[in-house]
Amino acid sequence: MAKTVNILNGTGAERLINGVYTVTADVTGYDNSTINPSSITVDQTTNTYAFSISATGTLTLHVTEDGTSSGTAVVGATFVRCDSTGTEYGTPVVSDSNGDCVFNNVPYAASNAPVIYYKQTASDGEHEFDNTLKNITMTTSEETVEIENSLGAERTINLFDANYQNLPIESGSLTFTN
Repeated sequence: MAKTVNILNGTGAERLINGVYTVTADVTGYDNSTINPSSITVDQTTNTYAFSISATGTLTLHVTEDGTSSGTAVVGATFVRCDSTGTEYGTPVVSDSNGDCVFNNVPYAASNAPVIYYKQTASDGEHEFDNTLKNITMTTSEETVEIENSLGAERTINLFDANYQNLPIESGSLTFTN
């Protein structure tokens, strides 16, 4: 006898009697042969069972100063996978000398592919970045998204003597840390 458990937001429930079950998957965007474990024993002592499944797609976020494929690469931009609420998962990826951040093992499908969420959490300290939650639905196994991290604007910093109005300080330095 086969029982199908429909999964929504990572969870499903179904009445299963005690016994040994072979588990197969039908998950769009994933390699269904990677369901783990593929066999379980249901018994009266356990009511929650966890499974994992892998995907084989590659999402490259190409980070440049102007957001184009030929722009100046930004090294050190950091991104992380998220869910639809922005909760972060996995190890962050950092852009390399080509400006590429690569997420391996992401889902894709020609139709009805799951949405992949990600956000940028940092840049190299010289470039601005957008930290809002972004998403993509991949229809092929490899996709690239162009990301802009423009150079930070040059700011003029003035330093004056606190006791003598508008008297500029001749030399010194200020350190700004965020």
